[in-house]
Amino acid sequence: MRGYLQSKLYYFSFFIEMFISLILSIVLLILAGRLAVDAIGMTFSAEGEDVFTYLLENAMNIAVGVELIKMLCKHSPMTVVEVLMFAIARQMIVAHASVWDTLIGVVCIAILFATRKYLFIAHDDVTRVTLRATQSVKMANALAKVHIPVSAGKTLRDVIEKHLQEEDKELAVGTCVDYDNFALCIASIHDDVITRVDILKTN
Repeated sequence: MRGYLQSKLYYFSFFIEMFISLILSIVLLILAGRLAVDAIGMTFSAEGEDVFTYLLENAMNIAVGVELIKMLCKHSPMTVVEVLMFAIARQMIVAHASVWDTLIGVVCIAILFATRKYLFIAHDDVTRVTLRATQSVKMANALAKVHIPVSAGKTLRDVIEKHLQEEDKELAVGTCVDYDNFALCIASIHDDVITRVDILKTN
């Protein structure tokens, strides 16, 4: 029961994130079109208004929005850092802050760059491919571009269940079987039967 609720909540939250991303994409597309129209119109009809600052502010807002969509679609520390860097850069460029505020912003961006370079590990940035547990190992290898030994089982479920028995691991959402550069993780369970499997591959 616990595993079933976990899997349902996981997929429910996933679809909510995708729905939010879709709404944001539509809004950003509209704003980008409006920005283009404003840029053309203001080029010829600016009356004492700082046109460049106005356009730059809106462009940076759209850029931050694009990075936010990427963060919602791809859960990785890399996308989170990129969103923070864009947000700080936008504030520094648009807000016309003081020298000290600008210096603090530069230091923050430098820390984010250092974090991305020295503190991330290989498994922080992965590609996730979700397949049915009944998917054949041969087809899963082709779809995810990995190499799961065919001798391990006919389906992804067979492979995971075999490893769970050999390694005495718990049947639960999130339990993984590790290989050299990828892992098979249980994504959902129904009535104590694995129904979905995530193939996590290091980029």
